[in-house]
Amino acid sequence: MLPEYTGFFIPIIILLGIASLTSILISVFKLRFLPVFAVEIIVGIAIASWFNNYMAKLEMTAVVEGIYVLGLSMLMFFSGYEVDFDAFKDFDLNQDNDCKTCKNRRCRHCKHINTTKTVLTITVLTYLASFIMGFALSPFMEKNKFVGIILLTLLFASTFAGFVVPILVNENLHGTVIGKILSAIADLSEALSILFLSILMIAKNIEPKYWLIILTIFIILVIFRAFKKLKIGKVFGKITAGIDHLATRVIIVMILLLVLLSDLSGGEYIFGAFLAGIIVRQAQFSEKIIHGLTQIIYGVFTPMFYIIVGTHINIVELFSDSSSILLVLLILVGLLAAEIPMFILLKWFKLNTILPSIVLMACTVVVPIAVTHIGGPQGLGVFSAQFSDCLLLASLLVCIVGSIIFSINFPFGNYRNKMKEVSTE
Repeated sequence: MLPEYTGFFIPIIILLGIASLTSILISVFKLRFLPVFAVEIIVGIAIASWFNNYMAKLEMTAVVEGIYVLGLSMLMFFSGYEVDFDAFKDFDLNQDNDCKTCKNRRCRHCKHINTTKTVLTITVLTYLASFIMGFALSPFMEKNKFVGIILLTLLFASTFAGFVVPILVNENLHGTVIGKILSAIADLSEALSILFLSILMIAKNIEPKYWLIILTIFIILVIFRAFKKLKIGKVFGKITAGIDHLATRVIIVMILLLVLLSDLSGGEYIFGAFLAGIIVRQAQFSEKIIHGLTQIIYGVFTPMFYIIVGTHINIVELFSDSSSILLVLLILVGLLAAEIPMFILLKWFKLNTILPSIVLMACTVVVPIAVTHIGGPQGLGVFSAQFSDCLLLASLLVCIVGSIIFSINFPFGNYRNKMKEVSTE
């Protein structure tokens, strides 16, 4: 019999213990080229049968789902925080207009890239390509295919900025023109997909009295954006100096409050968490505060969340049907095909720069998790459990392949070391 007050510790101990062991194994076997979240999901898949049965036996399923919601909320918060509105600037590709690092010498087109126009064009075309991919997979949907196509469009068009941007930083590409473009596309595509997911849920479930709540949230966002110049976060930091962790507590309370308001308003709670991230970034809290928050969230909540995501995938049942393998491959092709508009960048960059960029932009995990949460059997019922699992597996495979490509120093054109950022300030 479980202790009356401490029984809920059991799933937390198991999940954090497995997450810690996973990190140790990655270090021991030198698997650092693999994304940690991918390994955690795979471990979750491996223990799914035992873990789910054990939690059901202990009557701790509700606790596990609570950890799942909290972890997803915190992950979405950082997805919102990583959206950089300052990324939409124009950059000179070659200040001297001498295209030694370009495919053509003395190429006039390489003098200047309209970054905003390029990013928006690629993003719009990616959504169109994603719509085609979503329509092509409509025969696999259970019902309400129009909503299903929209959900898949948002999935195929999204990019996991929290995964892509660190890779660009690690490869010393973040300060280059191609790095800036890829970062901007990743931020914009993820932000739009999450925003449209929330709008979709509101359109399907909203009641008139809740519009005021949504309007209030957007007003808060506008106010924080306007107050950016006043550096509210820094002012708050000075006021709370000497009071341990007060700013961290305030941020977490704001996240949970916006998650609750978003859920009450008829939209998905992920939108509230995402919005909280954008607000905190605009408020400009100190790096120390954000660093402390990062350690808590990425050290505790998200590892447990990714393992739970894995436990939701019944791999044995999934691959008992041979059609699942074909479906995973089709979705994998769809994720890559949706990024075909990236070939627009051939105007300025070489093919061996564009190809790895396509793989990188196809990496997505957060939006697929949200889409399967919304459209799966426990949500709108648009997708079957099999189809939902295939979506998650395909997105996971893309991220693993993408990380491996960059870990083996896949030739990224001539821009890995030679390109230098030239601001137009």
